[in-house]
Amino acid sequence: MATRRELLILVSLIIMILLLVKLVEFFEVNIVEADASKFVIEDLYAKYPNSDIEIMTVKERYNDAGEKYFELKARVTEGYNTACPTRMHIYYNYPVQNFVPQPTEYITHNCEVCTEGTCTIAFSEEAIIASHTFDGTEEVDAFIKLFEAAYPTVSEEENNWRVNWDSPVSTHYYTVLVGKDGSIKSVEMVEKS
Repeated sequence: MATRRELLILVSLIIMILLLVKLVEFFEVNIVEADASKFVIEDLYAKYPNSDIEIMTVKERYNDAGEKYFELKARVTEGYNTACPTRMHIYYNYPVQNFVPQPTEYITHNCEVCTEGTCTIAFSEEAIIASHTFDGTEEVDAFIKLFEAAYPTVSEEENNWRVNWDSPVSTHYYTVLVGKDGSIKSVEMVEKS
């Protein structure tokens, strides 16, 4: 039979273990979505300075040990105001998990878009490239090459992208209507007033 002293020691040990568990829980870092987004934005600006960066999605996940982490998808666009922007989708797990993250997905690269298969112009960067590289846009491409300061502005319409090409030193600009189905709907030269 256990003596009173042994029972006191046992109860004391149990209380100390419970206190230690509570102390660990108190100091355990609770990962929040804002921390994950902040980390990803800071990392991307360090890796891709002068780029346009945006967090596209944040999904809460749990690993095999039941620990919470976030799966983030970010957009990085280099050279957005140029004739050939590069758009990438970059994936993160925060905090880092013990599995290989998805590789960087290039949406536009080397000034090419819709090189194979069905063409869908889903992003403004694709519309910029299509507006001067697709058949029927040769005069826009010539304008861009003639005026090095030429820059695009893009707006999204119902099933189209409107890309305006202007230059501070030109007397005119171009408006190109690019269908989201990959077609060129119209190319219009507009004289500046």
